[in-house]
Amino acid sequence: MRKKNDKRIGPVALIVVLITMVIVGTSAVTAIATHSAVRSGHANASASSNEKVNNLLYSYVYNATHNRSKWLYDLMNLSGLTRLDNSSDGKAIFRKAYELGVIDAYTEDDIYQPLNRLFVAQTMVKALGYPERTVGRLSDVPPDRQGAMGTMAYYGYFVPDEKDRVYPDASISAKEYEALTKELSRYRAFKGKRLLSFGDSIMHGSGNHDEGIADLIAVKYGMTVADYSVPGASFADRGERSRICNQMRVANKMNEKADLILLNGGTNDMGRTPLGEIAPGFDMANTPETDFSDSMQKALWMLDTFWKGVPTVYVRVHNMNLAEDTFERRYGDRALVITDKWDVKSVDLYHGTAMNTEIQSICDRYTFVDERYGSAHDSIHPNALGYAKYYLPLVSQAVTDQLSEV
Repeated sequence: MRKKNDKRIGPVALIVVLITMVIVGTSAVTAIATHSAVRSGHANASASSNEKVNNLLYSYVYNATHNRSKWLYDLMNLSGLTRLDNSSDGKAIFRKAYELGVIDAYTEDDIYQPLNRLFVAQTMVKALGYPERTVGRLSDVPPDRQGAMGTMAYYGYFVPDEKDRVYPDASISAKEYEALTKELSRYRAFKGKRLLSFGDSIMHGSGNHDEGIADLIAVKYGMTVADYSVPGASFADRGERSRICNQMRVANKMNEKADLILLNGGTNDMGRTPLGEIAPGFDMANTPETDFSDSMQKALWMLDTFWKGVPTVYVRVHNMNLAEDTFERRYGDRALVITDKWDVKSVDLYHGTAMNTEIQSICDRYTFVDERYGSAHDSIHPNALGYAKYYLPLVSQAVTDQLSEV
């Protein structure tokens, strides 16, 4: 029979445990007493003698948790708003944040308060100068707090759950903190860069008051943007309708410069222009714009000719409730084969997200209602929440990947 493990603590181990408990208990009592003395405002000898202990305690708490001082330090430093060298001086950090208008007011009690979503939203919106926006009704946010929380939801930071809750009083988790600081680093790296965009109504933002993919990315990261996209645009010639190649011709005549180009298209080609075949080679100067494959290759040739060396991101749109699903797959898959040939980065919303608007609940939540045609959601054009939840994360990552390689 196997012997049971002896779980008893030996004499030496017991002594170590007792000593540890005494040290921890004493430190806790000292810290609490010191903190109480500081808060009461008594400038007595006890508080003075324990000042070093108090500072060490604050430093430990500061580095071990996500509190407001730590957040403001990272917010101002990582975004490039200012440079602070002392990460543990909470008073100096709050003072600088107040001077820069990141916070409106503060008390000494605020400095080491735990960090919640509302404080992040209020300070981030002010620090980065975001215009006030919203994704719609936020069911758990009072009217006086809707501004900052709605704006953060609009730019994809705190996306509402299925009951439109964003939990403004929730503590920031370690995972959220990491994601937020990553976005601040992107902001600093991309600020001032120039975006150029071409495409159709989804690039243009027809379901979101004409604020589309490029506009959202540009504002989120402090970039400038020139959006030449046109609702209804196709790659191939459809008579009087806009062609994406013509958008590029106009931009070239305007001597547009860019650090990165965003492109979408194909939805208005599906079932309306011939699919065609992928022509060999890369000289498309004389290629006609009569079918989808030739026209998309012509567009990529024009990008390479007019904006040589500028990285491009192609966005394949989400799964829509169109009349014939095979068109979506054939034209969308063909677009990815063409981008692979031309070594263009692609973002695949069709396969890469759960935004399948053939599912009525998703259609109703993430696409907009064109009141000219009744009260039904159209399944095609993302609303603000559709962009925030599904488009921004993947496109932001592709933009980061491309700009970091330049």
